[in-house]
Amino acid sequence: MNNFDYRNYEILAKEEIAPTIFLYKISGKLQFRPGQFVQAAVPHIGESTFAPCSDPAQKNLFELCIRGCGSTTNMMTKLLPGDNLKIRGPYGNGWPIDKLKGKDIIMVAGGMGLIPLRPLLYEIMRNRDKYGCIHLIGGFRTIEHILFKDELAKWGKQISIDFYLENLIGRSIYKKGLVTEPLQKEKFNVAKSVILMCGPEVMVPFCIETLLGRGFEEKQIYISYERRMECGIGVCQHCNIGRYLTCQDGPIFRYDQIKPEIGK
Repeated sequence: MNNFDYRNYEILAKEEIAPTIFLYKISGKLQFRPGQFVQAAVPHIGESTFAPCSDPAQKNLFELCIRGCGSTTNMMTKLLPGDNLKIRGPYGNGWPIDKLKGKDIIMVAGGMGLIPLRPLLYEIMRNRDKYGCIHLIGGFRTIEHILFKDELAKWGKQISIDFYLENLIGRSIYKKGLVTEPLQKEKFNVAKSVILMCGPEVMVPFCIETLLGRGFEEKQIYISYERRMECGIGVCQHCNIGRYLTCQDGPIFRYDQIKPEIGK
């Protein structure tokens, strides 16, 4: 298979897990590392980028989370079990799993930024004794927009989960606010921690400013950038961050390495 070859995959199941956000179980083998991405296409309409969000250890199926927000993704969200979806990949570098062992891990997810982190959580929970404390900090619009609630409730028995909501009415186990608030308040072992961050780009600088203010170093922070990727293999160069291409050099970047290129 070359870099542009698509395969037809059959959809096994579809579930709306948040408003306009659908989780698809897809039949077939897809070998991917947590944090990598694929390109999925609707013939004659277009293609979009998605991070597989299932357990990488699953051999005969995988999952994609698709939000309808444009002509291509709106068409995809109309697909039903039994339909086929054209997919190529995976591409990209993935999260630095080998550098996380023995570390405390702070995951910061803004909205759908939780999706590329979910496969890593599967990997960590399967080998829980190889890692230190795990903190998952998430920010969502409302309670209805929180992804993978049942799964996270189970994992919450072994890791720390702290979710903040932009809009919160009435009493809740969640808190109203932004993800920067727990980054300011929580007790972390700064020297032992690695930060993994994924969310809207507007969120990233505020989180980094907070973390650096608490004594974290730039080299401790890894970011998954959600730049628009069209070809996925570095040809179109639409996803550049300065001299880097998100699809080829990322999408995961260590902050001290990508920082000089941001804004170019």
